[in-house]
Amino acid sequence: MPVSDDFARILAAERAGFNARAAGAARRTPGFSMETLAAFLESGVDGVVAAVAKTVPGCATAVAEAAYGIALTLTSQRLVGPQARSRLVGRAWAELFPLCARRVAEAPDEVLGALSNAALYLDSAPNLRGDEWLRSLSALAGNAETVPQLLALGQVLAWRAGAAHLRDSALAAASRLPEPLVLAAVGAAPGDGWGRVHARLAADPWWLPEWGEGMPPLPQGKKVGDFSGFGGIFRQPPEVRANASGFWVKSGDRYSLLTADAWGAMLHRASKEEYGQPFSCAAPAPMLDGSRLMLARGGIELDLPAEGLGIAWNGHTVAVTSPYSYSIRLFPLQ
Repeated sequence: MPVSDDFARILAAERAGFNARAAGAARRTPGFSMETLAAFLESGVDGVVAAVAKTVPGCATAVAEAAYGIALTLTSQRLVGPQARSRLVGRAWAELFPLCARRVAEAPDEVLGALSNAALYLDSAPNLRGDEWLRSLSALAGNAETVPQLLALGQVLAWRAGAAHLRDSALAAASRLPEPLVLAAVGAAPGDGWGRVHARLAADPWWLPEWGEGMPPLPQGKKVGDFSGFGGIFRQPPEVRANASGFWVKSGDRYSLLTADAWGAMLHRASKEEYGQPFSCAAPAPMLDGSRLMLARGGIELDLPAEGLGIAWNGHTVAVTSPYSYSIRLFPLQ
């Protein structure tokens, strides 16, 4: 497939420099594929350069040079092409980046680099919804008026796509966006005030903006983890201890930090010392009645035997564990 006329002209004018950079990458990287690079220039870089040439013509060459450098890195690290470790990176270049042409033109290295890294990260864990992030950002990116707004929007949508550990930083980033854009990003109604939505999101990790002022349904919970032999993370049934923002998790001799909210749950490495930290919570203790978890809004039947059930809770979430399960069940406390 031939590239656009605009990119073809730039490639011809800069041929010697581009060829030298590719040759250098091939020398430094065993197995570097010139065919993969050429294919990605056609399928990914060309669309970005053509979009910039159409909207900000004077920036097309600078964008092409920056994009070529990043393409060399992505090819060297096998992040694009038929053997790519990430399919989302290539899709972001083909589907998202041309829609960001004006912002790419302003800061090509920053925008292309940051959003490529975001796509790679969101494609790195099964509980992160990279496809959702790509669709949402593609729909809203044209409303970002500056590069910082575009990157903040990407962070907010990454949080919404399951990256629960980004909650605090994403809320801070969200407050820097225009109100119509941030309301759309979090799924709130256009007429909702961001001040009220922000306050609710900050106060309750399990509240969803689409509920508005209505009462949420009785929670069905969120299941986190599974046996490592079946592709999960836990070698032994996990035990948990609460902290203010989430839970410390112990499985055998491995320790993790679990953060969760209505949009997702994430596990990160932690230490034995962190797991042993004391924590007390003023929230009323949830109760167990056999295999039934008793919460303020009603009881939830657990799909677990009553024997050995354990619970831990903080101000907003209760975690349930069982010696017969490799998963942690999470429920909103209120």
